[in-house]
Amino acid sequence: MLPKYKEALDKIANESHDFANSIKEAFAIVVEVLESKDIEKLKEAKELIKGNTKKESKIDMKAIETLALFSPEAKDLRQVVALIKVNGEFSRIADYVKSQINILMHEIINEDVFGTDGTRVAFYKSTLKALDHSVALIKATDGTLSDLIREITIEESKCDDFVSILEKNIITSICANEIETEFVVARLNSVRKLERISDRCVNIAKLMKFAIEGGKLKL
Repeated sequence: MLPKYKEALDKIANESHDFANSIKEAFAIVVEVLESKDIEKLKEAKELIKGNTKKESKIDMKAIETLALFSPEAKDLRQVVALIKVNGEFSRIADYVKSQINILMHEIINEDVFGTDGTRVAFYKSTLKALDHSVALIKATDGTLSDLIREITIEESKCDDFVSILEKNIITSICANEIETEFVVARLNSVRKLERISDRCVNIAKLMKFAIEGGKLKL
């Protein structure tokens, strides 16, 4: 690998990592506020993901310029292409995090009590773990790749289980006429949007596996 190309690729990877990490940190605040109900902290989370689309585009342009300047082959090309797609996945995750921030703000202001049995907190924490491992994947090596992918897969599976429990609880509440329809729809949407974060993490795992090991990419 040419020294200048390596330097350019490292810079893209570092900026991608910082971009992804800011999104993860924003969601970590959301998880914290879920228990503390400190609504002021959510303003910090919003600031961390502010302008995520512009940040994504800026990094992507650098990646495209690198492709044009150095015309990398094989593994080097896979790394650049994978990082472009990974940034896209994290940008979509940022959108889901924004949604969770708004939902949580509304709940705290209106003193809603959805998910007080602990399942929801566990769901958020499992999602955060998957997100944390996904950020680490950006700088993964052959030695750490498999372990990170395995951890993401485990957390994604847990998230699926938590979603099933939460949906069952919500539907049970409908049958018991304990909550209004509008509230129910909002909570179901919230749960399903959050589930998409761990699904995106699995996509990131596939992309980074492709970048390092090659083969066919299936998303």
